[in-house]
Amino acid sequence: MNLYAIPPLLSALTFLALGWFVLKSTSHSLKNLTFVLMCLTTVGWQLTWTFLFSTTNPELARLLIKIGYSSIVFMPVFHFHYFSFFAGRGKQEMGLLVMFYAIAIVFLALLWSSTLFINGYRTFFWGFYPKAGVLHPVYLGLVIFFLSSRLVLILVNELRRRDLPLQRALQIKYALIGFVFYFLAGSDFLVNYGVEFYPLGFIAILLALGTWTYAIVRHQFMDIEVVIRRTLQFAGLVVFAVLFMAIVPRYLLQFFGIPRVWTDILGAVIVAASFGRVRDWLVELTDRYLFQKRYDYKELLKRFTDDVMVVLDLKRVAEMTVSTIADTVKLDGASLLLLNKDSRKYETVAVRNGAQRAVVDEQEPFITFLRETHEPIGQDGEMGKVRFPDEVRNRVKELGARLCLPLNVHDDLIGVLCLGKKKSDEEFAKDDLDILVPLARTLAIAVSNAQLVEELKVTQAQAAQKEKLAVIGTLSAGINHEICNPLGIVKAQCEAFLLDAEDGILIGKSQQDVLERTENIMRVALKQIDRATAITQKLSNFAKPIKEASIQPVPVEQEIDEVLLLVGHDLKLEKIEVAKEIQPGLPPILVDRRQLQEVLFNLIRNAGQAIVPPGKIWVRARTEGDKVRIEIADTGSGIPADKIEKIWDPFFTTKDPGKGTGLGLFIVRQMVERNKGRISLESVVDKGTTFFLDFPVAAELARRGA
Repeated sequence: MNLYAIPPLLSALTFLALGWFVLKSTSHSLKNLTFVLMCLTTVGWQLTWTFLFSTTNPELARLLIKIGYSSIVFMPVFHFHYFSFFAGRGKQEMGLLVMFYAIAIVFLALLWSSTLFINGYRTFFWGFYPKAGVLHPVYLGLVIFFLSSRLVLILVNELRRRDLPLQRALQIKYALIGFVFYFLAGSDFLVNYGVEFYPLGFIAILLALGTWTYAIVRHQFMDIEVVIRRTLQFAGLVVFAVLFMAIVPRYLLQFFGIPRVWTDILGAVIVAASFGRVRDWLVELTDRYLFQKRYDYKELLKRFTDDVMVVLDLKRVAEMTVSTIADTVKLDGASLLLLNKDSRKYETVAVRNGAQRAVVDEQEPFITFLRETHEPIGQDGEMGKVRFPDEVRNRVKELGARLCLPLNVHDDLIGVLCLGKKKSDEEFAKDDLDILVPLARTLAIAVSNAQLVEELKVTQAQAAQKEKLAVIGTLSAGINHEICNPLGIVKAQCEAFLLDAEDGILIGKSQQDVLERTENIMRVALKQIDRATAITQKLSNFAKPIKEASIQPVPVEQEIDEVLLLVGHDLKLEKIEVAKEIQPGLPPILVDRRQLQEVLFNLIRNAGQAIVPPGKIWVRARTEGDKVRIEIADTGSGIPADKIEKIWDPFFTTKDPGKGTGLGLFIVRQMVERNKGRISLESVVDKGTTFFLDFPVAAELARRGA
């Protein structure tokens, strides 16, 4: 094969891959099939030129030219057909479209029946090439330039619409850029008139392919969301190989008089030595900026709770927050502003990547808006349509942010989390907000308590709050499971109904059938919403600081169930089984309900942390005389005998450095004793530990008080 035939061959294969991908991945609508025909005519053009550049037979060359130009004749018409419908102008342009299909058919007939359109061939250093006939300029004027300029005008007018959503604007923009690249391939027509230069149109069409592929993957161009990275990487390698195997050697030969054999060897050596690095660079480039996978909200939540929520140093909390979110969501930048209580200004305390540092007065409209609304400010999606005050919107731009999330503790705005643009150019959508807004609320708690630790000396009350914050990470796993699951069920029900409607499955169904199905979906949705609301209320009650004890009769089994609901999913993920053994008819005990929950939560969490999975935890409760005994046993590592008495001391811990505060059991014992109870334990190294909680039954305690 002639070396100069390689570029068109590789271009043909690349467009064939794109056409096949679109055909397999989308609905077979007329519009999408027209896009496939665009690709196939490009394949016909480039593939025929592959054989044309390789043959030395004049008669075969004439035949190949006619076959290749049969594709070229219809290429601009297919482009106009697809993009006019894509821009929503298909019906308005239908008359023009029909006329140009007719003109294309006329030129196709002239191609095969006369020399008026194509008059034989010319011979160049790379091989045969078509020679323009007397009507060839007419074709260029009518079909290429008029049709192309009309199409550009349609796309530009669509892009100028004021009510055009951002996502749609990006689709139109990339459609236009890709078409302009493709139009530049028209430089090859100069060769038809005797201008001798190797036709480089394949580079222009590969740039067009890259642009459309980007739009397909990142901006739902043609409603495709599947990755086709190999097509673009292949196209990049094509351009690289051609530059150093064909174009560079040719011009070295022409300008420096280097023998052709040496330039070919030089080109081959360059390609062989650099091929692997160029391939790896293209893979990294496309994977990072084009085919970046959507971040997993579970990964974000897990990384945030594991790495951030157990840290109580304010500086580390700030830096780890912006780092974790920027890396997981893949942002160009992120920053965290916190209120300086001395200056009464919000100052940047941590930045990531290209984020901007700033100092914002607490009376500025941007801060006032966040403080009063408790709602995020953004430039994407539905938030982009909100008419924020100009001062607010301008400040968001100055901060280099696409989304600003308030950090509220009660009614106080203690900070603002600013997130920059996604590297993928995707907008922040509702799904993002569903994760990031609760995360910001949790972050506000972490920041608030880290500030307390910095501002005040460590007292017993602060130590209790510090230990409680350390368990928020475990609670977050409960949020993930107990809230996201009901929402996922509701979403699946609604999506199934909408898909059936789109696919026509509901056509022919009676109104009563459709109504019954809708009612069933609503019942499921309400049930799951009630479930999510219940767990949210439980979590909110547990997380609130305890102001005053509220002693009341408390059913033990119910409180155990409440705590297991919060911590059980996290244990299940760690492959730790929880067995519950509750005596039937167990009498209530007289305690502060929330303090009892906190005691149980800490002991069960500690049991889970002592186990190397898999393992088991038993939660038992029974009456013993006038007391109720609660047992929490585990199959963990146990506690050495010489350390059992020390575990009640503040700041003593058997956990690895950085894994515990040494305050949990100290606080637990105080809470138990404050509620007239008693705590003890038994432990065997490598066998496990059992904690015993003894509380007087409510009736007995009330009788003694009387």
